[in-house]
Order: sequence, then structure tokens, then C-alpha cells
Amino acid sequence: MSNPPEMPPSALSLPDAVRRASMRDGWSAAAALVEQHWDALAATEPSLLLAAVKALPGEAFMRNPGMLIAANHLEHVVIGGRSARVHAAMEHDQASLVGSAPLDQLIALTSDSAAARTQDDSARAADIAERALTELDGMPAIDVAPIAKSLAHLRMQWARSLDAADSPRARVEYERTYEVALATEQLRVARRASSHAAWLHAERGRLSEAARWLARAAATGVTDARYDAALHLTAALMRIDGDDLAGAKAFLDTADETGVGEYWAAACWVHSLYAHNVADAAVTETRLANHVQEHPGVLEAPGFDGRFVRACRVRVLLLRGRTPENLDTLAGLSPSDQVIAAAVAHLERREHDAMRLSEPVTENGVEPRLQSNALLIHAAAAAALGYTDTATHNFVRADALIQHAGLHTGYETIAPADLKRLIELSGIQTQAAIRIGSARRDLPDLTPRENDILALLTTELSAGDIATTLFVSPNTLKTMTRRLYRKLQVTSRQQAVDYAHRAGFPNRKNPS
Repeated sequence: MSNPPEMPPSALSLPDAVRRASMRDGWSAAAALVEQHWDALAATEPSLLLAAVKALPGEAFMRNPGMLIAANHLEHVVIGGRSARVHAAMEHDQASLVGSAPLDQLIALTSDSAAARTQDDSARAADIAERALTELDGMPAIDVAPIAKSLAHLRMQWARSLDAADSPRARVEYERTYEVALATEQLRVARRASSHAAWLHAERGRLSEAARWLARAAATGVTDARYDAALHLTAALMRIDGDDLAGAKAFLDTADETGVGEYWAAACWVHSLYAHNVADAAVTETRLANHVQEHPGVLEAPGFDGRFVRACRVRVLLLRGRTPENLDTLAGLSPSDQVIAAAVAHLERREHDAMRLSEPVTENGVEPRLQSNALLIHAAAAAALGYTDTATHNFVRADALIQHAGLHTGYETIAPADLKRLIELSGIQTQAAIRIGSARRDLPDLTPRENDILALLTTELSAGDIATTLFVSPNTLKTMTRRLYRKLQVTSRQQAVDYAHRAGFPNRKNPS
């Protein structure tokens, strides 16, 4: 703990000061206030310090499970139990867990799991969370009852660790966390659990289930912008799936403004789905590069973050006219990576590889979003090889799944030309497929390349960066830009940007 600053007017006012700091500046400021006075009060006024810890909002314990360890230690001290000082909540001897109180064991495991997650070791985080769940399942009811209030916070952390590793058990744990939180009247935890459950369903393509969990989050009647990233991203994704790009942009902007936290990779992926031209792709690619620099190795990592990072990277590269390389080696990491590798194989006209990679993911029982994508790729590859019956069969299945689930984004998995051919082969009049598959928010009097230039001019990219993004020389860019200015009847970049905004081009924020 850090050295204490000047004490509040009265030491007895510390719990009230913690409550005020929480309401005014958030949980982190309140937790910092407790930490600042820890050394001064732990030995002399443990009861007062415990009261200050208990004045912290639930979010402080969700974000820093070590605070629960500290609180539990203080309770032991106050009631005359163990007196060993806890100096670092995240550092403890695993051997000391044997024979310790049930809550101590669960808190210590939760701390380790959360720490592994922040170190990008999702497999270890999930393994420790499973151990914690096993410990809890093995406890007699008489031991569980006294710690019921703490279980919602702990389960929330276990569910997050399981989710980070793409464990199927994550969904169940979010639902259990929600139920436990409601039962113990911890509405903010219930809201957080329901928001994570909503995202999990939405990103897998179960939009009706996602909508149910969004409604449950709203029904808690509480709000906390700091933990609503999953809610905003879920709402954005569902609007992209429904081709409401303006609505999606509003939710994406809100998520960016309030912070996406552990959902940074998911946010990059949703931004890539929103992108429909080279400008949006370039901005998203920069966002992704910044995050990848902060998380070395994530491009090859299994789990939640790696899966979304690779999906985002492939989409932005394809939007920018580049084909990703060496994807077949990553196809074994997840069904998502199999679909990605299949899509690239189809683009490279390796149709047999595309069919081989996509076929396992076309089976019933796979999540709707991945299954519909795999069916479209398999159908397009089969059509290219002349297997018309196979192509028609898989396209009909894909179209039925997309229409039933409302996953219109899926049509963008293959090129508009492939989509048109499959519609002709099958005889299905799927107007949504034609409209969604060819979506580009362009001005009709400009060529696609001129639209790309105009879109890039609305960003803060320099002329050199724009040329690099478009893979042209600076002189070629100057020539194309002058031609664009003549069409728009403007004479400067600012005038072109003003024209673009009046014409409905979205405002773009360069990622930090």
C-alpha cells in the first residue's frame, strides 16, 4: 500500500469519504482512498478500515478481487482471528490455502484467475476458474450460506475467465451469476452478468436470446457506464446484422467514449463489421494495430481475444484489397478460424481447400453465425467447381438460417458476384441478400476509388498515409484528388470534407 496522505478532517469520516469519492469520481478513486490510509489504520483502527472497505461499491471488488481478500483479512483481525498482514492481495502462497476458510480459498483462486486474464493467459484463467467452481460445488450448504453475498462478485469473475478462453461453460456461469445477484439484491452485478450474456449470444448469432438478456439488463433499473461496453457492442452488432448502420455507429461511438475495457478485441471486430469502405477499414486497422502492440502474441493466441483479432484483421485487409497469408496454420484454433481460412481459400480460388475447411462448420449444432457463414462459403466454392446440387443445397440452408436468425451480415461472407450466382442457381428471391451483399455507402456520381479517397479525406490521415492506404504513389493520389475536387466543385480538403459530411458520410474518429 502507498504512504498515506494527509488524513481527512476526522479519521472517523473515512467511510463517508469513500462513499462520496465513489459517487463523485467512481470506484477507482474510492479504492485509492482506502489504499492511501491502509498503513495508518490497519494496525491501529482495523474496524474503521474495514468499514471503509465495506463502503466501496461492488464494482471495486469485481475489478479488483484482491480487495475481497483484504476485506476478509480485516474481518478476521476484527473478530480476533488470524493476524497476519496481507501486503499484496494478488500475491499469496498457494500452500496456505489448505485448511483456510472457504471464502478465503475462493477469493484467492478468483484473484489468481483475474490476474491470469489480465496477463493474457486465458487458458490458465479458465483453469483456475474451474478449480474455484469445483471448490464451491464441493462445499456443504452450511459453509455456502454465510458467503452467499460474496458469490455474485466471485461468479462474475469466474464467468469472465471462462469466456476469455471460449469455454462453453461461460454462458451457464453468466446465467447463474445473474440469478445469484438478483437473489442477493446486487442489481449492478445482475446488470453486468446479463450484459455479458447478451454479448455472448449476439456474437454467436442468437439474436433473440441476446435481446432477452438486453431486456433483463434494462429491467435491473440501474446504470453504470463504466461496465456497459458489452451492452453497447451487443446493440451495435445487432443493428449491423439488421443493416442499420447509422444506429450501429451511435452505439459504437458510445462504447468508444465510455471505454471498452476487456472487450477491446470484440470492439475491433464490431468496428470491422461496420466498415464498408477502405476509409473505415483503414481506421479500424490502425485501432487494431495499437491494441496488438499492447498484447503481443494475440494474433496467434486461442480464446476470445485472438479469435476476434484474427476475424477483424482479415476483414479490414480484404476491404483494403489485400489477401491475408498463412491462415491455414491457424485454422485449428477455433471454428471461427476455420471459416476465415475457408473464406480466404475461396478468394484465392483454392476451392477444394475452401470446401474442406468449411465443411465441418456447416453441420447442425454449430452456432448460427458461423454455420451460416460456412454454408455460404461451401456453396460458393461448390458452385465454382460446378457442383451445382451441393451449391444449391448449402445456399438454401444458409439463406434459411440467415433469414430466421436475422443475421444479414452473413451475406457479406462471400462476394456479391458469388451471391448473385447462388441466387440464380437456387431460384430463391432473396432481395435482402442482394442489397446487403453489395452495400457500400457511396455517392452515386463518384467511382468506387473516388469514394474511397473522399472517405479517407474525412479522417486525420495525412496525404502520404492515404496514398499508402490505397497502395498508390503520392503523385497518383494528387492526380486522383484533383479529379475528385473538380467533380465536387471544391478547391480544398476541408471543403471536400464538408461536402462529404453534408452528403451523409459518417464522421470517423482515428483510434488513439
